[in-house]
Amino acid sequence: MKIILINALGIQDSGGITVLEKMLLECVVKVKYKYYIFVYEHSNIDNLILEFTHYKSLVFIKIQNRGIVHRLYVENLYFSTFVKEKSISLIYNFSGSNQFITKIPSLVKVQNLMFYSKKLDEVYKSSNLLKLWVKQIWLKRVMFLSMLKRSTYIEIQSEHVKNSLEEFINVKDKIFYLKNDFSADKQNFKIPKNYDLGKKLTFLYIVGPHFSFPHKNIQDFVKAMSTLKESGKDFNIKITLSFEEINSSPLWKSSLNENTIFTGYLKNKYEIQALFQDNTVLVSTSIIETLGLHVIEGIQNGILCIAPNEFYSKSVYGEELLKYKLFDVEMLNYIISNIYTMTEKEIQAKNQSIQTYMIKNEANKFYNVVNIFDKILEKENNV
Repeated sequence: MKIILINALGIQDSGGITVLEKMLLECVVKVKYKYYIFVYEHSNIDNLILEFTHYKSLVFIKIQNRGIVHRLYVENLYFSTFVKEKSISLIYNFSGSNQFITKIPSLVKVQNLMFYSKKLDEVYKSSNLLKLWVKQIWLKRVMFLSMLKRSTYIEIQSEHVKNSLEEFINVKDKIFYLKNDFSADKQNFKIPKNYDLGKKLTFLYIVGPHFSFPHKNIQDFVKAMSTLKESGKDFNIKITLSFEEINSSPLWKSSLNENTIFTGYLKNKYEIQALFQDNTVLVSTSIIETLGLHVIEGIQNGILCIAPNEFYSKSVYGEELLKYKLFDVEMLNYIISNIYTMTEKEIQAKNQSIQTYMIKNEANKFYNVVNIFDKILEKENNV
């Protein structure tokens, strides 16, 4: 049995954990290889390990997060020794990095476009955040690009990711694998929710602890909700942050507190599922996304969603999704006001159309990562 090293260092937030969990399920459903999975010590990782504790083909190795320099040491010098000791056939770099000195094939998964977006560069620079841009983006871009240029096999979640990468590297000498990262079977899409526009709408904003980063663009949401409040509309907001977290930020307006339910960090999928109720509208304001799992979950659960009119949203969610121009809060307010004029049948038909698009759009992607491993190892054996 061949052995694969899965490098999942850096994965710890809810979105990354969700995708990692799905990938590991694919590995154990189709048992063909043995896996050593490197992860950082974290409570979310502990819960994941507990879920897979009975699978003998998976061996988790936890290390302490000691910063980027230590990670480079682990991913290169330590991995190089580990590869020889365990006779590893392939390294799967789940969080976008790659090795400089190991000589076995590697598959690099790109699921974060923060370092590969010229549009985001413009936002930082136009907001006079040049120092922050250097720290958060440019330095990491230099490192990750040097790794990506060494990569032959790259896994992406959507075609738009390849388009973004093409602005920074020559993609002609790369082999891309388009991979599905959420449950896209028809049975995983629920009947569209009911909407009674004579009652309160709830505007759902799903965001994590990095909500203040420019690429999250929470300002658009806060401004739109403030305008809605000033218009006299009766509505609720649900936001996946604590009262203390969001109110400590200058980006939030305390006048919205009386309309807002602060859920805090949601620990499991059952708590997340409970967010998608009747009369709920999910609003996403992200400048960049590879997929936008929060929007996908909203669509799967049959609620109305709004997202920026960017190439990623058209590629992943289709043309039918309600979209607004980034930073154009008047347009976002216009879309929100139009929702109040729609009938329940119109909303349900729109949601059904979006679900149909997503099911078809994901059908041509790899559903199991093991099939990608097979193809790479077969190709390497034939070289």
